Amino acid sequence: MAKRHTTKLVYEGSELRIEFYQSASGETPACDWLELQRDRIQQKFAALFAWIGDHGKIWNERKFKHLTGSNQIFEFKADDGRVLCFFFTGRRLILTHGFVKKSDKTPKGEIERAETIKTEFLSRENI
Repeated sequence: MAKRHTTKLVYEGSELRIEFYQSASGETPACDWLELQRDRIQQKFAALFAWIGDHGKIWNERKFKHLTGSNQIFEFKADDGRVLCFFFTGRRLILTHGFVKKSDKTPKGEIERAETIKTEFLSRENI
């Protein structure tokens, strides 16, 4: 049986490769969520993905930051939209899923979802 891909390429930058996580069933939660967003939001996230891919870091915490208390989960921010992610060996950034943030703090359930996806990804990568 052929191994299912664990990611789908988003952007190949000079510093980082940005990838959508892909489940064993073929679902890409971050991609699926982004496709449902307004064009303006999609464009903002695309610009953030390209920037971090080309520069390796976004210093503006209003656009990208580590989520305190998480297992190395980070979030991209555009308006009230969020896309969670984690870094992986080989200069890869894996996008887990997206959601609309409705309060000041990122909901614990969203962080837990990203951590679950990260664990599943690592197990499929045989880490």
